[in-house]
Amino acid sequence: MHPTSAARAVHKPLIRFVGSRQSLWKSQPPHTGPHPLTPANLEKHVPKPEPVRAAAPTPIAPSSTAASNGAAIEMNQLPARYRRVPITEAEMEAVELGGASLTY
Repeated sequence: MHPTSAARAVHKPLIRFVGSRQSLWKSQPPHTGPHPLTPANLEKHVPKPEPVRAAAPTPIAPSSTAASNGAAIEMNQLPARYRRVPITEAEMEAVELGGASLTY
């Protein structure tokens, strides 16, 4: 028997965790407002939290009004510089053949 095998049998981790991990997942609402350590002279620059209200179901808006409120726009409404570049014949052929043997 090797003298080091007895030392290997008992392993004591170098890191100790103090306390229970249960307190990490409390069922409390998230913190809103300024950080508790925000200086008093900067608290006026932090926006005040709005009261939490029950969320009413919002109707789905048509795509024409969705672009006006900043939610989403359709692909055909994008400016030309943001549209996808059309796929060339060589690219289509490379995809259809697997693409491993063709370089372009």
